[in-house]
Order: sequence, then structure tokens, then C-alpha cells
Amino acid sequence: MHIAIGYSWFPTAVGYHWERALLERGHRVTFVGLGHEERPGYENATGIDRIVERLPDTPDLFLWIDPADRYFPQGIERLPMPTACYLVDVHIGSWRKAAARFFDMVFIAQKDFVEEYAQAVGHGQVYWLPLAAAPDVHGDHHLPRTYDVGFVGNLAAAHRKTTRAQRLSLLTQSYQTNDFYRHYPPAEVGDVYSRSRIVFNTSIAGDVTMRVFEGAAAGALVLTDAVANGLDELFEIGKEIVVYQDEADLLRLIDHYLANEEERAAIAAAGQRRTLAEHTYAHRVEQVWHAMSAPGFQRTAPLRNAPDADVREARHTIYTRLHMLDTLLDDARAAGYNPARRLWSVLPCLARRLLV
Repeated sequence: MHIAIGYSWFPTAVGYHWERALLERGHRVTFVGLGHEERPGYENATGIDRIVERLPDTPDLFLWIDPADRYFPQGIERLPMPTACYLVDVHIGSWRKAAARFFDMVFIAQKDFVEEYAQAVGHGQVYWLPLAAAPDVHGDHHLPRTYDVGFVGNLAAAHRKTTRAQRLSLLTQSYQTNDFYRHYPPAEVGDVYSRSRIVFNTSIAGDVTMRVFEGAAAGALVLTDAVANGLDELFEIGKEIVVYQDEADLLRLIDHYLANEEERAAIAAAGQRRTLAEHTYAHRVEQVWHAMSAPGFQRTAPLRNAPDADVREARHTIYTRLHMLDTLLDDARAAGYNPARRLWSVLPCLARRLLV
């Protein structure tokens, strides 16, 4: 299958793992996403329908992958092939409901949001598709496990006062850890987890994060906060991963599993087996293929045949949230708005750019 894949490229992007998994499974992949200094690509101003028209042959599927990072191409509703999106951060961004309406198939990383998105989209081709691990990156590198607790994740300024930051600060006071506050390139993430006896996880908003799968794939015991979103369907709690309830429970469990090496290693091995057997990006690729190949599949994106005003309204919601000011102005000009109306239409986005 020939897949045109669109995402904002950076080395740790979910889309990059998807792209490699698609190639691993024998699919032909054409990158049509937002470029980077390390990866040629396209600008937002170039409609995806025009990009596809210029390809030597028409892809069988267009796949757009969250996180968006100021990338959402115009012209999705005009594409001649089936379209799909993978929405990761549904727990922190309701604008993705507008984005979902552009696609024939919608895949949701967090289970508790599937019904909500199915109602917003208005068709039945909305599926739960959890995050995953990339074994070549996150597998066990067979390094000495010198860290009591390991963690790699976002601790930018916006996260410095969160529960995550508070718990990490607590851990550094009592245990041997990696440097939580430095940036790790992709090649080093697997090294950190392979050096960790325990991989610590705490969600931002009750989500099942990539770290759960990545730590387990590396053969560490994953210790995560108790969340919903299908965690207990993905792993057997207490036998494949361990959950804590609060800070006191977190410290108690770390002490217990550091003192009981055989028990820790047994749970870690079970979690690793489950992850490699069911929770890699190659498994997720197969799930998309099965959904697209299912009897009754239809190109049912609500905005495929919608009035132009409805399409512009959906794009306005998306571009405003993604701070895509130039794209909003282009849309307003194309709609024939006079200068005053153009300014009015971009004011919410401009305010976000200045204040957020």
C-alpha cells in the first residue's frame, strides 16, 4: 500500500515512528508533511491536494498524525483517496474534534475519548489506537541498570509547576536517577530506560503515555500513576506493570521493588513480553490496515462534501488553536474578506500568539 504521511517532523515525533513502522511492514511511504532543517518537506501554505496531484501516482491513503505543532494542511477534504488521522493529545485539546471531521477514519490514542469523538464526527469509523513502542529504539540495550529510577519527558517551563515536576523532584532526593532535566535525542532514550531498574511515569491529564510502552519494551519495571483510558486492558496491573496512588505510595513501591530484585525483574519481563507481542508501532500499523480493509468501509468524512463556509469554520478553529496566523490570513483572503473582516477573523489567533 502507498501511504502519504503528513506530520510535523522532528526526531522524537510519533509520526516518525509510524513512518518507520510502515516501511518495516512493506508499505511504500511518501512524506508530505511539514519540513525541518533535518528533513525536507512542505509548507503549510501548500495544499495537500496539490501536493498529491504532483506525485507520480496517487497514494492509497493519506495519514495525518498528531501532535500538530502548527501543521494542518489545507485541501484534505478534496483528496481523492481515503484519509485517516491519529489523534494523540485528545486529553488536552478539544480543537481536535474539528480536525477529526476532515477524515474518513479517526484513530484515538486515549480510549475514554472515543465515544466523544465519534459523536463529534458523526460516523462510526472512530477507533481506539493506543500509543506504542519502537523496539529498535526502546528495546533492551542490555546495559548495566545503574539508575534506580529513569525518566525521559517534557519538563519545559509550562510543566515546571505540575505534579509531574514535583514528583520528579522528590525522586531525585532519594534515588539514583538520570538527569530528568536534559534533552535526550532518540538514540539515547532507549539507553536511559535500559539503564533503569524502574521507569517512572506520571500522566498530565489521566492519559496513557508513550513512556509506559517504551519503559516496558526496554525491560524496566514501569511504575505509573493509576489512570483510566484502557490501561488495565493493555497491561495486567501488578503482574506486567505497577501503579501507585499518591506520593507516599510511589516511594513505598520504589523502595519495595528496589529491595526485591527478583520480583521486580519478573514483572518487568512480563511487561516487556506483552509490549513486544502487542504494543509496537508495527502492531498499530496493522490495526489501521484492518480498519481500512473492513467490509463496509466508506469515505465518510463529514467535510468532504460540506459547504465552503463549514470547511472554513473548522479550519479557523484549528488554525487559531495552532497559532497558524499566516494560514488564517491566506484563508481569509481566499474567502474574499475585506481588510477589516480579515483582521477580525485573525484576532483570536493573534491574541494567542501574544499571550500564550
